[in-house]
Amino acid sequence: MPSCTKCSAEVQLEDPFCASCGATVVDPLIGAVVGDRYRILTRIGVGGMGAVYRAEHTMMRRDLAIKVLLPELGGKDEFARRFEREAESASRLQHPNIISVTDFGHMPDGALFLAMEFLAGESLGDVIHAGPVPRERALKIIRQILRGLDHAHAAGVVHRDLKPDNIMLVERDGQTDVVKILDFGIAKVTAPVSGGGAHGNPLTQAGVIFGTPEYLSPEQALGEVVDARADIYAAGVILYEMLAGRKPFESEDKVKIISMHLAHVPPRIRDVAPSSVDVPVALEQVVLQALEKSRENRFATATAFLQALEDAEAPDPAFAEGPATPGPTGAVDRLGGFLSGGRGLALALIVVAAAAAAGTVVYKRGAPHRELVAVPTRPAPPPPALADRLKKIEAALEAGNTSQARLALEHELSERPRDARIRYMLGRVAFAEGRHGDAIGEYRDAITLDAGFRGDPVLLGHIETALGESRNADEALDLVVEKIGAPATDLLIQVANESAELTRRQRAASALDDLGKGDKVDRVGLATLQLKKAASCEEKKMLVEKLRDLGDPRALPALRGLRGRSIGGLIRLGGTNVRCMKKELPEAIKALEKKAGASEYKASR
Repeated sequence: MPSCTKCSAEVQLEDPFCASCGATVVDPLIGAVVGDRYRILTRIGVGGMGAVYRAEHTMMRRDLAIKVLLPELGGKDEFARRFEREAESASRLQHPNIISVTDFGHMPDGALFLAMEFLAGESLGDVIHAGPVPRERALKIIRQILRGLDHAHAAGVVHRDLKPDNIMLVERDGQTDVVKILDFGIAKVTAPVSGGGAHGNPLTQAGVIFGTPEYLSPEQALGEVVDARADIYAAGVILYEMLAGRKPFESEDKVKIISMHLAHVPPRIRDVAPSSVDVPVALEQVVLQALEKSRENRFATATAFLQALEDAEAPDPAFAEGPATPGPTGAVDRLGGFLSGGRGLALALIVVAAAAAAGTVVYKRGAPHRELVAVPTRPAPPPPALADRLKKIEAALEAGNTSQARLALEHELSERPRDARIRYMLGRVAFAEGRHGDAIGEYRDAITLDAGFRGDPVLLGHIETALGESRNADEALDLVVEKIGAPATDLLIQVANESAELTRRQRAASALDDLGKGDKVDRVGLATLQLKKAASCEEKKMLVEKLRDLGDPRALPALRGLRGRSIGGLIRLGGTNVRCMKKELPEAIKALEKKAGASEYKASR
């Protein structure tokens, strides 16, 4: 820890004055020569792990930046190891969109330092702070970020703390907004790989959370071992923030932000951004795929993310004309683009079957006997003439003129009764008018006509609202289970783990099992609620044995509640009929108390 030159009290480098005597804090490194060749000129800033200085190479007379591990952290092995990891990460990376680290060493007092290129520009965080970034500029920036990530991932480096403050925008060769990704201090370094993934022996363990809460992927929040898709998630947050001018999840409580990453659906950009922000639905869907809770549903690589951005910006010739529901040939063509763009799951076996009536494509994954349906990545756009009319109708809807919008849509529906987009818009109008049950019916018809609407963010947001309403929850859950499926996985998880209604929880849990996401179900919570609702002793006995086998001490209060409370060792209050499990109940309680430990057992008695 540096000390005051006047009173010798400990001071912080970023403080202008000594808290004890008021003297100006003097940075002892200013003017010093580091590594026998770098003269420190000024301090640029102080971060969580190091101070960064502008320096000059004493012989080459070239400006560069020197990052020095903070003195108070130098004796802590974990921080020193992270600092060394940054040097190791950077030594693998030579890319125009990643800062170049040229040297690493020890100062005379043993402190670690990094020498890197000096960047004169502004952070992306400062740019976003000024408001939403125009779409073309945002796409230019995110493409460079993804190219840099693709290079890092191919070299076996996962950043794990990607955020706007770690991205500098500089000018190079007359080009503005040239991206430089900084700070690989908590990067995960593995063996170099091809294809953009990151595999091998990690330097960090599962169970430890690294990163910044606002940009944390769900798997990082859970303390799981991460791969390249954690950076894909963070890049999705950054793109969302650039387009909307705010993060998808915001709260003063950092723990709540982490919870939102785990369980909440990101709000639609047009719902949180100024009306002047122009974000096409196709682009918004790309952002939302990058923000999928399950990494298996995100883009597998940065290259796939890039390709999806290109596809979202380019017109889709398959939908240039023709019916809203595509025929088998068009579906097969789009499946090829869907997979080559990286937007599909990795498939062990693809079986293409033309279903003439529905125009669907069926394929099988590696798991035996599981079949999924590949649908268009976005709804088919309407013909140009109809698109212009729908745009005016949508403007009326957003202005609050729901009656005008509904009358116009009913007229359009009389002309085109099987148009999915008209049905979808009628659903939005019904929801805006408070007729949520009618909205669900219109959304069901829209998805039946064009399965691309399954992933529409507005539709999913409305379904989430309906799931929380007692009169509409069952109909909304029917739609999720029967028509939407995988795009509503997060909603199913919420119902399976949080609903107070047992039938809904059981149905959502069953649907997650069918989707291969059964591991997301809180089996202890579900079994505990089933135990509470069980009528017969035999049914309760079966659930007691199930809770014992699950081995989670959270079940103890429910199990102890079955036997009631003893007074003086003679009278038992409360409890229930346990005659059929006189042996099983005590054994289950004893086994879980052993799991919980003696201290927990004593405290709860």
